[in-house]
Amino acid sequence: MAAANRLGIIDQPVGMKIHKRPTPLLGGVAVFITFAVVVVIAAPLDDPVRGVLLGGLAAVAVGVLDEVLTLPPLAHLLGQIATAGVAIAGGVGVIKYVSAPSNSPITPAVSVPLAIGLVLTMFWLVGMMNTINFLDGLDGLAPGIAAIAAVLLAIWASEPHRFALPSTQPESVILPMALAGALLGFLAYNWNPARIFLGDSGSMFLGLALGALSIVGPAKLGTALIVLIVPVLDVAWAIVRRGMRGKSFLSGDKQHVYHRMVELGLSPTRTVVLLYAICIVLGIVDLLLLKLSKYIGFAVLVVILIAIFVLLEVRAETARAHYGSNPEH
Repeated sequence: MAAANRLGIIDQPVGMKIHKRPTPLLGGVAVFITFAVVVVIAAPLDDPVRGVLLGGLAAVAVGVLDEVLTLPPLAHLLGQIATAGVAIAGGVGVIKYVSAPSNSPITPAVSVPLAIGLVLTMFWLVGMMNTINFLDGLDGLAPGIAAIAAVLLAIWASEPHRFALPSTQPESVILPMALAGALLGFLAYNWNPARIFLGDSGSMFLGLALGALSIVGPAKLGTALIVLIVPVLDVAWAIVRRGMRGKSFLSGDKQHVYHRMVELGLSPTRTVVLLYAICIVLGIVDLLLLKLSKYIGFAVLVVILIAIFVLLEVRAETARAHYGSNPEH
């Protein structure tokens, strides 16, 4: 906080901002430093670990640059692509196999060509960075949900035989637990009313880290998708919504699912706690389901959540029309 105040890197409550007072940014820098120190001390610096650390450093650097200069949307996106490239080249690697659903816990994996794997990996990492960035709209929301996801990834890595997975390396547990610990410590300062924000440096780092850990760890992409399905669908809906209005998908608005929940009467803190609870329940479901059941469960969740999103949108628009509220306030 002191560094952000000295450097003048402050998030002012203007425009579409919903906080009431100027708040320091650079929280992501503190989270990354804490994470990196623990990892360097506790984990072997093999390729996946180096990839996560280098990618995380690149994410923080691009995020700080955005906080200082307010990069245009295209430059921000190019920075995310470059960050994903650093992580891949640094050791995270690319997606090499895609599992097919089956009734068996151990499913056949289909190898994918290097070029396709590279595109899938870039898309996944950039998508995760934007998911967490879009999620970072209420005090404590993004770091709390990211911590829940990290703990779930660690549970999968700590009990591979329970889930019929191959044995995992120690870093598969150390990295997500280090991330969860850094985030829980940060939550003490980011809880409503927040004394410091993650900023773009934090949201980009968290998205990159969760995306990379789901590639190099045993849980893989399906687990991250299930536990983060609410923010993932929120991003998808935002892209559609903004595209229909001729806006860039990186432009801001106040129509995310958590905004709609607040508009309908929930306090920001209750909204955050409710979204935590949803993610925890989804994580438990993910731990209990195996392969084919997970695919079916994922499909059902998508349908249900899309219906909820539409209901929230309709009710919020109806309330706005009834009370004549300004969407910018």
